[in-house]
Amino acid sequence: MTTMKINIRAARQRFSEIINTVAIKGERVILVSKSKPKAAIVSLEDLESLERPAIKRARKLAQIERIGKIRKALLRKGVKSDSTYILQKIRGERVEKLSGLD
Repeated sequence: MTTMKINIRAARQRFSEIINTVAIKGERVILVSKSKPKAAIVSLEDLESLERPAIKRARKLAQIERIGKIRKALLRKGVKSDSTYILQKIRGERVEKLSGLD
């Protein structure tokens, strides 16, 4: 994938051409002003691949936050069970059921 740099003023004059280059060829275009990068134009496919990890990370953080709130609420209600204990109990029950089938 190639990256093209173009001055913002020149980009205005060639806007349709630049959009087609990005959409069809998948090229990235860096818009510069006074030799400094100011913005980028990327294809929708490129944008989605850039956003995907950020969205996953945001969802995970939101889940962790919800779990933390639930744990705090349970502690306020006096529930002090630990998820490890609960998992061990469930596993134990499954082992008992399987043992009874033999």
